[in-house]
Amino acid sequence: MISKPSLFERAKIAFDVFRNGFPRVSATSRNIIPMDDKEFSFIWPTWRVGQPQYKMIDIHGYINDGFNINSLIYSAIMFKARSSVIAKIRAYEGDPENPTLCKPDHPLAKLLTRPNPTQSWSEFQMRQMIFFNLTGDAFALLLKPKRDSFEGASFIGLDSSRVFIIPEKEKSGIMGYVYVPEGKTRMEGIPLLPEYVSHVKLPNPSDPLEGYGYGLSPLSPASRTASVDNAITDFIKVFFEKGAVVPGLLSTDQILSPETAAMLKERWKENYGGYHNWTDVGVMDKGTKYERIGMNFQEMSFAEQDERNEARICGVFGVPISILDTRSGIKASTYNNKENDRRMFWEDVMLPEIGLFENDYKYYLNDGNAFVKMDYSDVPALKRDIPKAVDAAYKLWSMGETRANAYAMVGLEPIGETPGADTSYLPINIMPIDSETEEIPTTNTGAASSEDEDRDKGKMKFRRSSKK
Repeated sequence: MISKPSLFERAKIAFDVFRNGFPRVSATSRNIIPMDDKEFSFIWPTWRVGQPQYKMIDIHGYINDGFNINSLIYSAIMFKARSSVIAKIRAYEGDPENPTLCKPDHPLAKLLTRPNPTQSWSEFQMRQMIFFNLTGDAFALLLKPKRDSFEGASFIGLDSSRVFIIPEKEKSGIMGYVYVPEGKTRMEGIPLLPEYVSHVKLPNPSDPLEGYGYGLSPLSPASRTASVDNAITDFIKVFFEKGAVVPGLLSTDQILSPETAAMLKERWKENYGGYHNWTDVGVMDKGTKYERIGMNFQEMSFAEQDERNEARICGVFGVPISILDTRSGIKASTYNNKENDRRMFWEDVMLPEIGLFENDYKYYLNDGNAFVKMDYSDVPALKRDIPKAVDAAYKLWSMGETRANAYAMVGLEPIGETPGADTSYLPINIMPIDSETEEIPTTNTGAASSEDEDRDKGKMKFRRSSKK
């Protein structure tokens, strides 16, 4: 007869399973069906299925303590939000490889002009980009009065703090979302189907829903640095409001009663407290001394702290410190540096992030033959440097490439057709290095031809090569 484990032994087994997981069992002993014979699916815990999922960050804290009061975080996010609307989203139709713009009265084109009654597309997208960088998520709700048409449709951006994900029970995925209006509980929220909710998010390696859950806010790794930056700002504010100098100690050779000490403290603060009294001359009685016991601004290295915070905060958002005109950026940047930094910012940061929105919008804003696509032709940082391209094309042409090939290699598109575009040219004085030259003999048999006259005037010497 096998005895049952005691309560202590069962608790120990449960703890081992909780810490190390279930023991590994071979596929043969458990009769596991190979992956080739069945569809793979995630298995969510029962306490997650069908329930709105909590957010692991304090979104309102990020908004209030980050975006609202930290000028560096605000500047970085707003710079990205303003930059994102330079690239225009447009409605096209026809072949995706060679599309044509939809007419202005096309339902999809009208939606992109005015996604909802209260916002233009620029206002809508700036708000989406702000939530995207603050919370790691950007939600938008598509409302279509007609299921098969975008006529009268609206695209509404949702507050990320009010949208909750609900994992699906039967399949690996999500059942939908619930939107909780202000003043309501989650049980009173509005259910939303996934096919009408655009969810653009940043990667989150700790997502318990394996990529179906919430994104990771850039402020998560920057939160401690932002708190330090806020604390420094608060200290300086309090210093200017209440302190004559960094805190010190008044001492005297006399024995003071508590009342006298309190009176001296108040008189000192009244006479010399606050930055407006810094120029006053301090006067103390015989035997009274002032001793500074705190650090001054130089000793606290505020300049170095500012530069450290600037680099760490701007780094998580991918914004070069030079283009935000930060302290360290102003010291180290030049006009050429800023120009290069702007191009790198767009190529390395904005294009991938806007691409996340573009891919999601292509999925939800698709009207039969019509689709949406980003147009980057108005982005100054991505515009081709025409003088440099022309110079490169000229060098290629002078090396023997046809003009058409030279234009194509540097990305120039000539307007119309020009004669001689497919003809190669080389300077007349170029010859193989294993050749020897001799002057072409000339004869003077009377009146010189016009070609001879031109040759003599230009003092040109034609050469011909012969093999050694």
